[in-house]
Amino acid sequence: MKSKAFKEYIQPVVVLVAICLVITFALAYVNSITSPIIAENSAKAADASRAELLPAATSFEKYEGELLVAVPDKVFVTECYVAEGIGMVVTVQSSSFGGLITEMIGIDNEGSITGVKVTAHSDTKGLGTKAHESGYLEQYKGVTELAGADNIKGDSAVTYISGATISSNGVYQGVCVALQQYQAVQGGAN
Repeated sequence: MKSKAFKEYIQPVVVLVAICLVITFALAYVNSITSPIIAENSAKAADASRAELLPAATSFEKYEGELLVAVPDKVFVTECYVAEGIGMVVTVQSSSFGGLITEMIGIDNEGSITGVKVTAHSDTKGLGTKAHESGYLEQYKGVTELAGADNIKGDSAVTYISGATISSNGVYQGVCVALQQYQAVQGGAN
């Protein structure tokens, strides 16, 4: 009787636990091999994006000073890289319709925006994403200051996309905080 109970109830549980343990260790092993490769590829992609925004730069050094937070959990700088004598690239997250968007903003040594690139978002495809297209983002090139209004509608220097105002405003807020980060870094350099 004991043998039958073991085979019927305990043995399947032991076998399943053993299978789960083997699979868990296999996945952990594969993760330990692939995670450095994934991190390296992510770093290369970020470097390529920075080089695209500041093409004259040959190298970037991570800024270790204070990063600005305009509105906690809504508009904040996540990292800043300086290209000595050329400018900087500021990575910002800002609140948009679908959640936080991540954008990189290149700023030259004169304080002029060299480019804006949205690198991650969850906005509605086809409508909200219009605010992430290069044609729309081109309007920020050459801009040295924005009104810094709470809403893009309050700044006549740039336009917003009707029907995608929240997404347009997310990009705008990110660019505003990037310019503020540039000014803070430059102020600390003098």
